[in-house]
Amino acid sequence: MAVYVEKRGSDYYLVRLEKDKNIPNVYVHSNGVTKPYKNYSDLKDIVTEFPGMMTSNNSTKEELISILKKEDHFYEITSQRKDPKNIEKTVITVYEVMNGQKRIVEEYNDIYEVMASPYKEAIMIN
Repeated sequence: MAVYVEKRGSDYYLVRLEKDKNIPNVYVHSNGVTKPYKNYSDLKDIVTEFPGMMTSNNSTKEELISILKKEDHFYEITSQRKDPKNIEKTVITVYEVMNGQKRIVEEYNDIYEVMASPYKEAIMIN
């Protein structure tokens, strides 16, 4: 499951939690290719390298949570909590990124709507 994304320059660092696993995997998406970044044995090490991961969880500002490359299109997926203590009040926005410009493609009122959308693989990763 998508947990957090941090953009550094033109690279995206993706934190993904697999089912039945306590420590997330971290990948880097660079030049159109996603590959493993580092193997971590402790969650503390991930949080140290990506401190924004902890603050984004309780933030009310728009936070990047995933990316998706589908056919010839590239998307950024963000979430914004209207109430930081209530995950139910979260808006998920899908942006298409083209030539450095972003445009809103879809907005969803909760994660369940995204799960029924063409962008679900950005959240649930096999």
